[in-house]
Amino acid sequence: MAASMKGLDPSLKKYLRSNKLPDVYEALITGLAVMCPDDPHQFIIDNLKYLIEYGTDELEWDLFVAEFMKPVNRIVSESNLEFIFNLDDESMLMLSEKYENIVTAMPTPEMYEKAYQHYNTKSKKLCFCAWMQYYLIKKKKRLDLEKKMTRAATFHSHRMMKMHLEEWMEWVKYRKGRQAMAFQKIQHVLNVSIGRVIFEAWHTHTLDARRQREYFEINLRRLERGENMEDEDSFGQGTGEARDSLSTLPRKIAIQIFKYVDVADLARCACVCRSWKVITQANTLWNRLDFYQVRNRVTDKVVTKLLYKCRPYLIHLNMRSCQFVSEPSFTSISECSNLQDLNFSECVGLNDEMLKLVAKGCKILLYLNVSHTNITDASLRTIAKYCSNLQYLSLAHCKKFTDRGLLYLSSGKNSKKLDYLDVSGCLQITPDGFKNLSQGCTNLQTLLLNDFPTLSDDCLTPVANRLTRIHTMSFLGSPLISDETFKRIAGNKSLKKIKIEGNHRISDVSLRAIGMHCANLEHLYIADCQRLTDLALKSLSTCRFLTVANFADCVRITDKGVRQLVDGPCGPKLRELNLTNCIRVGDMAMVNIHKRCHNLTYLSVCFCEHISEAGIELLGQTHSLTSIDISGCNCGDGGLSSLGNNSRLRDVTLSECANITDLGLQKFAQQCKNIERLDLSHCMQITDGAIKNLAFCCRMLNVLNLAGCKLVTDLSIQYLSGVCHYLFQLDVSGCLLITDKALKYLRKGCKKLKMLTLMYCKGVSKNSAQKMMRHVECVQYSNDEVPSYFGY
Repeated sequence: MAASMKGLDPSLKKYLRSNKLPDVYEALITGLAVMCPDDPHQFIIDNLKYLIEYGTDELEWDLFVAEFMKPVNRIVSESNLEFIFNLDDESMLMLSEKYENIVTAMPTPEMYEKAYQHYNTKSKKLCFCAWMQYYLIKKKKRLDLEKKMTRAATFHSHRMMKMHLEEWMEWVKYRKGRQAMAFQKIQHVLNVSIGRVIFEAWHTHTLDARRQREYFEINLRRLERGENMEDEDSFGQGTGEARDSLSTLPRKIAIQIFKYVDVADLARCACVCRSWKVITQANTLWNRLDFYQVRNRVTDKVVTKLLYKCRPYLIHLNMRSCQFVSEPSFTSISECSNLQDLNFSECVGLNDEMLKLVAKGCKILLYLNVSHTNITDASLRTIAKYCSNLQYLSLAHCKKFTDRGLLYLSSGKNSKKLDYLDVSGCLQITPDGFKNLSQGCTNLQTLLLNDFPTLSDDCLTPVANRLTRIHTMSFLGSPLISDETFKRIAGNKSLKKIKIEGNHRISDVSLRAIGMHCANLEHLYIADCQRLTDLALKSLSTCRFLTVANFADCVRITDKGVRQLVDGPCGPKLRELNLTNCIRVGDMAMVNIHKRCHNLTYLSVCFCEHISEAGIELLGQTHSLTSIDISGCNCGDGGLSSLGNNSRLRDVTLSECANITDLGLQKFAQQCKNIERLDLSHCMQITDGAIKNLAFCCRMLNVLNLAGCKLVTDLSIQYLSGVCHYLFQLDVSGCLLITDKALKYLRKGCKKLKMLTLMYCKGVSKNSAQKMMRHVECVQYSNDEVPSYFGY
């Protein structure tokens, strides 16, 4: 075919080329080669018809190949097509010269210049690329060299540091050796010096012990003879010259001492001497007046005289239970314009008119207590009108005001400043009253609702919804409150202190809500809520700031609940824990308390019968404890002796521990010599021997309870009155062997005794008891038969 087309006319070749005959040929050959049809002849005819119908505008070399079989590269090359159709012949050029009259000429200067510029640019590009490659290679070598130098410098520095460290370690080892030698020498000198000091102290102590033993033997013989140890002239030391050490003290110190004296004694001190009178005139001694100690003797004349003297600087005034004051006293109080703290609790003479008189004069009052008085709505209206700075208000057990009075209070000038309110025992308040209170006193932080048996969920709903800043709430004696109310109260995240007692409707649900929302809870008092279980204590374990927890009479609490509580974040921070009458708590709880509660200072496990002496021994090793109550537990002499290992104990209650004898109490007293309060009531095996040892070892005793100790006689009281001069409260109820002679010892020896209980003491006559009342502020006496619960 190529030979046949070689001799074709150039015009015909041009015609073939313009009509794309080579392209048609290439498309047909490619389709036949790839598709391999069964009838090639028919395949060619069909495709030619397609070209005739649609033209050659969209002709491609793979047009006749199916889409899924199209090859990537051409099947027929372009050179083959030119060879077949003889398109490379010079005839095409001749034809072009013939028909287009193209005249070929020589290149022009512009063309030479353009060619030269192209060649020059290409040469420069090649040179620049070569130079750039050379520069990059040199730069890479330089960077590699810098890295090697840096590593070498680092290696050299580390090597030098290692050498210096080795030299320094050798020097330190040498210095430590020298220091060890010096320490051994100093330790030897110290041991010799301490031994000498100890020997001298032992020698001095031995001499003092001998003198003390001789002193006690002499005093014991005097006590047995019935003599008073204070009959000697201790003021003048028998020389006839009185010495007043108080007048020689600096004035500030003397004033601080006189601050501990009540009003009546302060007036007596002013009559002692001239220097004491000058000291008692100090202003700081008269900015606080407390008439409660002399409430049965104070009159209008006394109050008026004292207030006239100290009214410019009087800040605190306590008129509690003053029965004989009337309008002159209240008029004098109203003239004390700087008064900030005023207590009228249980004051019979207070009424609406008197309170209005005081409120008009004392306009900067911050604290006002009118509990147990007969005030009405008019008084609350007066307080709201005149006491614009009032922050503390107690209306406890005031029965005569109504919901309208709370409306006056909530709409007064001081409603936004009031942050403490006590309405305990005010049973006349209805839900409307609490609604009025919550609408006005929105900044209230402390709300007390004790002794409120009619308090219901409807009353507390507005309180829980509106008083969002409250942090202290108390519901002692409110049995009608349910879980729903405590869920609402728990929504207040600022709650820090809550008290609940005698409520059998709340369950673990309430405590779960409190533990979940009240993260800042610090003080929790939940007593006699018998539906609470270990789940409640588990919920409270998340309260990491909890320091005081009281679960008294929650009988369903077990060792597991106590463990879950103390294992939480609050365990190491607990300071007070009360598990009184939690009858299912045993020794395992004491183990967990000993392990976790390192800051616990008060613990009560009264009548927890499953606590044995092993558990009490662990409490003796809890050295943070200062106050403990194990009444009714299985404590014997061994447990009491182990408890004495804690020398920090100051307050111990051992009531109804029937297994305690003289031996255990003697060991305890010898170890805990700083004990201040001790309750041995109904420990029936205690005798005079144990009390004798207790009196001579524990001379700082303030409170002692020997009720029900039937073996105690007058001799025990003789020992106590001769040595324990700080005793101010004593209970010997049911001690049948106590006689009038014991009261004589108490009058002579216990000058600071303030309270004496002589119930069921048949050996004490009524005349002796009445005589004792002239020396002791409070004496409780009866000679009735001993009740059966004393167990005699």
